[in-house]
Formats: sequence, structure tokens, C-alpha cells
Amino acid sequence: MRFYVPEWDDAVDSHYDFEHDELSSLDRKERNLDYIWDIFDRKTTPIDGVLISREQVEETDRKAERLAEYGVYDDPVLSVPEWLPTISDCGAWGYKSLPFPPYGNGDMLDFYETLDVSVGVTIDHLVLGSGKDKGRLYLDKRAFHDEFKQSDLPESLTDVVDVMIDEWPEEWPDYVDEYEPTIRTEVGGDVESFDPTDFRGDIDATLSRLDNDPRAVYREDDKGFRYDLTLRNAREMYDLYQDDEYPFRLMVAIQGWDPQSYAQAANTVLDLGYDYLGIGGVAGSPIHEVRKIVKGVGKAVKSFEREHSTRIDSHVFGFAKTDGFDSIGRSGMTSFDSASMLRSAWTGGENYRLDSEERYDAIRIRYPSTSDDLSEAVAKSLRGREALVALRAYDKKSPLVGAIHDWHQKAEKVLRAARDYLREHRHDSKYDESLLTDVESAFRNDFEYGRELQASFSDTLRGKLVKLLRKDDPESPVLFEEYDDLLRTAEREFEQFPRMPDHLEAEALSRVGFSEFPDVDEPSEPFDQIVDTVRAVPEFSLYEQVWNVVKDYAEWIGDEQLLEEYQQTLRNRPWEKCDCPICEEHGIEVCIFRGNDRNRRRGFHNTRRFYDQFAEDLPKILVATQGTASLGRYDTIEDYLRAEHPDFWEAVHDLPVAEVGALHGDGVQEWWDETPSLVSFAPGRMAEAVGEQTERYQHLFLLTQDGEIDSGISEAVSENDCTLQSLDDPRELRESVLETCGRDYSVGDDFVPHLPTIDTTDGLDILVIDQCSGSKEIPKGAPVFDEEETLEYTREELLGQNNVPGIEARDLYTGRQQGFVKDAVRRLRGNDHDVERYFVSAGFGLVGERDRLPPYEVTFSSMNVGEIRERSRQLNIQQELERVLTESDYDIVFFTLGSDYYTSIDVDKMVQEVPADRIGVVFNRKLVDEQFENIVSVPARTEDAKRHGKIVVGLKGHYLKNFAQWIDGYDALKPELVERLCRQVDEEPAQAAFEKY
Repeated sequence: MRFYVPEWDDAVDSHYDFEHDELSSLDRKERNLDYIWDIFDRKTTPIDGVLISREQVEETDRKAERLAEYGVYDDPVLSVPEWLPTISDCGAWGYKSLPFPPYGNGDMLDFYETLDVSVGVTIDHLVLGSGKDKGRLYLDKRAFHDEFKQSDLPESLTDVVDVMIDEWPEEWPDYVDEYEPTIRTEVGGDVESFDPTDFRGDIDATLSRLDNDPRAVYREDDKGFRYDLTLRNAREMYDLYQDDEYPFRLMVAIQGWDPQSYAQAANTVLDLGYDYLGIGGVAGSPIHEVRKIVKGVGKAVKSFEREHSTRIDSHVFGFAKTDGFDSIGRSGMTSFDSASMLRSAWTGGENYRLDSEERYDAIRIRYPSTSDDLSEAVAKSLRGREALVALRAYDKKSPLVGAIHDWHQKAEKVLRAARDYLREHRHDSKYDESLLTDVESAFRNDFEYGRELQASFSDTLRGKLVKLLRKDDPESPVLFEEYDDLLRTAEREFEQFPRMPDHLEAEALSRVGFSEFPDVDEPSEPFDQIVDTVRAVPEFSLYEQVWNVVKDYAEWIGDEQLLEEYQQTLRNRPWEKCDCPICEEHGIEVCIFRGNDRNRRRGFHNTRRFYDQFAEDLPKILVATQGTASLGRYDTIEDYLRAEHPDFWEAVHDLPVAEVGALHGDGVQEWWDETPSLVSFAPGRMAEAVGEQTERYQHLFLLTQDGEIDSGISEAVSENDCTLQSLDDPRELRESVLETCGRDYSVGDDFVPHLPTIDTTDGLDILVIDQCSGSKEIPKGAPVFDEEETLEYTREELLGQNNVPGIEARDLYTGRQQGFVKDAVRRLRGNDHDVERYFVSAGFGLVGERDRLPPYEVTFSSMNVGEIRERSRQLNIQQELERVLTESDYDIVFFTLGSDYYTSIDVDKMVQEVPADRIGVVFNRKLVDEQFENIVSVPARTEDAKRHGKIVVGLKGHYLKNFAQWIDGYDALKPELVERLCRQVDEEPAQAAFEKY
């Protein structure tokens, strides 16, 4: 399984000056740029490949020309390492509002060859739906003008037609002639402007008129058109590809609008002969939709693989969610791409991530705005600089006040020195430059405090001084008062600093009862003395000090809504928990939200942490058999494996997650590749090659004749912490790979998500996750504990108090639902089924049915979602339930919970803990039902209650009672049978009921 990251110029300055927030060079061409593969070494780079879209390549002429000249691997800027595969596509999201893709099939093939990428992708057109009631209308943006703007389109049109407006290319591909010959206008010709009369009158007449207009394309069924066009491109591009010897592999992109249409498209392109299939159009879709689509395509692919004894690689474009790993893995996907982890570093909250659960907000220290006047810009810079100094001191666990005073002493020299420097050097020849950047570079490098001037007093001030330097001419000098006015403005703002030492010293004094400081020479000395005095006060700490600084800054700058998140970041110091080279080198800078060179580095860090979880959930697996001298007789590795190692191929050709191939002197060569012209099997060369290759794998499974492997190969693999298993039986190898993938992959031979079937003849193991109820059996006169008391004290502590009875949970809760569940459990146990029952308690967390509880009165129904989640966290409910689901041996689990209690356990996540060969039952959660084959959602609403002559309260318990009543009439249990038994309304015959007891 490979993870690709899109290339969107995500690079950072190699030698960025974090201290002064300065680029290493103001000229971009002179800066060394680091991409993610430059910051990490080969073994730890958190991607397996790079996705390069034509849209991004052609964003600037300079980039397009450079990549056309050098290719992606030899390009002096991008410089993708040879060991990283590359995929290139046309960038369909970029032209989604055009009526046609702007590229032709032959053109795209030539583009891929020029770029020298590993994989090229067929041209697809995003399926956006068919539009509004009357379809979709495309209009050329170039035809709008000041007299008739886009906003002037009549509502009578836009209300019923989905209007897509974009700038059309000057020249359309040749195939457009077959669909809309009227829009192929003369290259370089003027586009006639729209007139209001073009859109007046009856809608149908307007659309008919525009249908032949060179500035418009109208379609009633745009969904179907895009779908068919994508498949047409697949056919044409495949034929062109087969007619020539292109050096890259061709992937086919498919589109759709639901799982069925995607699966149908998959079947179509597989029949064409493609062996690499890409699922497009799912970026940004809800995870439950992606799961269903991927599952449907996966089944189509696996069916084709098994029918034709071949292997198909599959890719998911624009999707990377940790919650979806199991789905894309078990569905047989072999690669996916996403920039979401990278983008998360500067979009929204929780932008510093340790894993999918532990996330933090980077602390925003803002630059001045371009709309700020000089006073505002200087004030913002000084405030930000003081906060940055405090944060860095906190990172180093150094006294904050001393650090702030040190900065202030340095900063107060800057403006005096600037005035002296400008008087002496303003007419130097180095400032006689036409480019402002050259003047600024000279000033920054020649003036001793050039960097500190920008860091403390703003880029705005330095920029204004530089503009004066450029303008100043000894023949026509600028009045020095102009420089002086700028510097005096900065001096007035600086008079308020340092600000925070007084606040911190006052806080320190208040904690120990001091009213004033003694007179001393060093300003930081009294504070340090008091710190020594109050070391015994636990809450007075570096954290408290930095919190005062950050709180003051955030409230002043307008970020007070982020203070709670900032507290978590500062208190937990997450940058110290990460061992990636970015956090180790830059520390707290990675947790500061400020500028590209911090934010993108944080994005690289986020990608590393995502990749760690990816490798844990979907281990990197290489599966191979040792090649022989006959390898060179075949065209492809697949041909060779089919003919020379048929048992191995049959056992591994449909394996998920793993990469499959043959081992020779160049390492493991994958199944789809052409065989090498020269083959070596020298043990030393194989050991070196496979040793380098397995730096990026966790497991290598190798089939040999006798199960033995050369010791050199074994040592080379083990040095990389890669587990090597050498076997001589292909079936054992297959089972070992699936077992390594995880429990869900070992469910029979068919690991693809499927309906489980459970044998009931020897009784079922049943797990019931019930909830507490508002009505309880509480002895008269017994104390009843409230929400705060049940958190402050443990169950044992409360039960140890005088006159506090301990009541088993199954007896304490007397709600209607709990009564029905109790009856169902009694009946199931009487019929030789094993049943475990737990309660989600708003007072005490997850408790067993026999656990003794003190009387209490707490319920989730009185809390909002945020309060429920917080209390669940305090009671450790989710972790305890995960433990129960993991450790219990059950066939079926019922979650008989209401919506508030589903929130407390995060049921959408919790059902994923149910193994693929077991059944989970939820109620009124159809969305969950649709995503997982082994989860069934039983409707339990008012209309359902009426069918059973009940009320909604207690209906879930009644359903479980029904299940207990009817299950023994069946030898096998499937998810759909569970719903049928729960909802069955027929009365059981008396004789049958008697015989059960």
C-alpha cells in the first residue's frame, strides 16, 4: 500500500532564520528549497510517491518550461528522488467548471512522457450531477464585461439551471468537434461579449438559442455525459498507449455518482485491459460515501482478479482518512493520495497532530496586515516579538522575564543605530539599484541590526526605509526628516516595552504576599529572587508565566476564542513528544502558527505522524518468490510468475495491501513491470538491493524451494527492522500475509468486506451494551449522589460511606427498556446462549451488570453534545468499551442505546471495533449500516413502535426480547436476519414456546 502526496509547490526555505522570521535570501532563485523528501531521509520519508497534476505544472510558464526540459527527477528545484514513484494526472478538479477537459488523449500521453513520470492517468471529467431542474449551462467567462456581469444573469435562469462560468481555453481538443463544433473558434480571435438580450425571454427558448452559441454549452444530463466521456477517454487512451512504447505505466481514472455507477465503470475499464485503476471524484466526500464506493469497486476488482487469475492495482484519488484505512485495505486498494494532512497545518483548528486522537492548536503570532498604518504595524510586531521571546524561553525552560529583558536591551539599540547608519550610508552605491529587492538585501546584510529591525519593528518600517534609500540620490537627496519621522513613530511605540515583565512580577508578588520589589540594579534579579522564594507554590510555574503572556497577546490581537486550545498546547508541550527531525530541530517553532516556513514544516510533521498511523494500520508488506534464470524469457514479471511459479501466483495475486513480485539482483521487481534485459542472482547483489528496498517495509515474505534464504539477505533485511518470513508453501505464505494485515483480513479466503454468517447450533456468544435509566430502584432514605460527586469520588469511596447501599446495576435500573433487555437476557441464557451485559452509566462510566453501584442521579439526556463528550472522556467510557469489545469473545453485539449515549461512546467509531466475521447491531443508525457489511441498523422510531403496539421508549429492549424469542429457530445468523427477528410481530405458537423451556 503506497501513499502519495500531491505536489503543490510545498517547499520551505532550507536556511530560514526563525529568530528574526527572515528568508535566507530575498531572491527566490537564490534560496535552497526543501521538499518533504529533502527534510527526511529515505527510510523515514513519510510518503511513498508524488502526484503531479498538469494543472499545477502549468501554473506558471517558468515551472512548465523547467519540468519540460528536465523532467521531474532531474529538475534542479523539484528534484524528486529516483526511488520515489510519481503519478501524473490532468488535474480534473482544476477544470471541473469547463464543459470539456481542455486536453486531448495523445497530448496527455506526450506530456507524461516529457515529464518522465512513473505513471500517467487517463483524462477524466468530474461527475458533478446533472445540474438543477433543467440541467447545466456552461458559459465562457471571457464573454462577460463591465456592461454585463455574471451577477446580471436573470434569476429566472439561475433558479432552474446550474450555471458554470469559467475562462475557456483558446483552443479545444479535436474530439470536441464531435460534441460541440460551434465552440471551436479561431485561435487568438476575440470573444464576442454577451448582451442582456441573450438571456431574455422564455427559459426554453433561451437555452435553445444558447445551444448553438460559441460561448455556451448546454446539457440536460451533464452527469451522464461526464461519465460517458471519462470512459470514452479511457478507451481511446488505451488504444493510443498500446500503439506506442511509452516508458510509463498507464492508470485509468473512473468517475461515478454512487457505488453502483463506480462499480459499473470499473468493470468496463477492466474489460478494456487496464491493470491500474484510479477512483476519482471522492475528494471531500463524507467518509461513509467513500467507504461504500471503495467497497463496491474493490469487489468488482477482486471478482475480476479471481476470474482471470490476474492482479489489478487500484488507487483512491484525494482521500486519506485514518478512519478509512480498514475499508481501503480490505477492498484491495494499493495506493491513495491526499494533501489533507499537509493542509491541516494552516487550515482550521487542531493543526498540530500527534495522531488521530491527540491534536493541538498552534499558537498564532500574527504579522502586521498590509492595511495597517506604520504605528499599528510596529505595535503588532513588538507585541508578537515579545510573545515569541517568551515562548522560546518556555521551550528551553528558561526564565521568561530575563529573556524578555535581554530582547528589549537588544531592540532598544536598533533604532538609534538605524538613524546613525542611514545618516552615514544612505547614499552608498549599493543602494543605487533599480530593483527594490536588491536595495533591501543590501540594507539587510550591511546594517548590523537589519534583521532585528524587521523582527521587532515590522517589515513595514524596514520596507518604508528601503523605499527611501532607493529614492534617495546624492544629486537630489531626500530630506533626512523623512527617515526620522519613520523612526520616531517606531520609538513612540517602543516606549511601552517591555510590557510583560511588570505583569509577571505583579503576579509573582501577589502569590507570596509581596507588595513591591526592593531596589536592585538588574531588572530581572528581583523576579528571580521571588521565583526562588515561591518554588513551593505548585501552580506558579513557567507554564503559568507563559500562559499570562499568551493570554495577554491573544486577547489584544483578537484571538481570545482560541485560549482554551492554547492552554492545552502549552500545558502538554506536544512538540517534545515527537521524534521527527522537524520537531527535534525546531522545537516550539513548529507549534507556532506564523508564515509558510513554520506552517509547512508543521504540515510535513503532520504528514509524518499520519504516515506512522498508516504504517501501523496498514503495514508495509513485500511479497516475493526468488527468481530463476528463465526470468528473461518473459515480457513481464506477471507472465513469468504465471508460467514458472503458478502455485505462488495463485496464492498471492489477489492479496490486499501487499506489493507482489520476483526477487533478483535488483531487488523485488513488482508483478506489472517488464522483465529486465540482464538478470543477476548473485547473493551479495541481491542482499544489497533488497536491504535498501526494505528500508521502507515492515515485512518481507519470501517463497523459496526449501524455505531457506541466503544469510546475507536475511541480515540485510533485519538491519532495517523489517521482519523476514521465508516459507516453502504458497498457501502458508498467503495465510501469514493476511494474518499480518490484521484480524479482519483473516476471515476465510475472501478478505473483501462481506456479509458474515454465524453458526448458531452450539449457542451464541452475545454482548449487550445497554444504558442506564432515569428510573432507579433506590431504597427509601438512601443518599443519592449527583453529577459532581460521582466524578469527585470513586464508586468504592461512595459505597464506603455510611448508609449507602450497593445495588447491582441490573437491579438498579428499572426503565422500560432495561426491563425488556433483562427479560431477553434471561431467556437467551435459558436457551444455552452465553450473554454478557454492560451498562453505559452517566454517573460511573462502563459498568458490568453485577457491578454494585451507589444510588445516583445523573443522565446524559440533560447535557449538550460537548458536555456529553467531556463527561465521557472524564469517565473513560470509550477506552473501557474498546477494551471490552477487544477482549470479549462474542458472535453478536447489541448497542441498545439512545442518541445521547451513542454520542458518549462515539458509536460510528466504535462499530469499527466489531471484527468483520462478527455482527454488530445498532438502532436508527442507517448511515453506519450502509458502510459496513457486518453492521445492521434496526429502525426504532414512532412508526415502528406502533407496529408492535408499543411506545418508542423501550422499543430497543422489545426488539432484543423478540430476537431472544425467535433466534433458536435458525441454524445460521446473518445481519439481515437480525433485523427480521427483532422486528417480527407474529405471536409465537404456545407449543413452540413451551418446548423452549
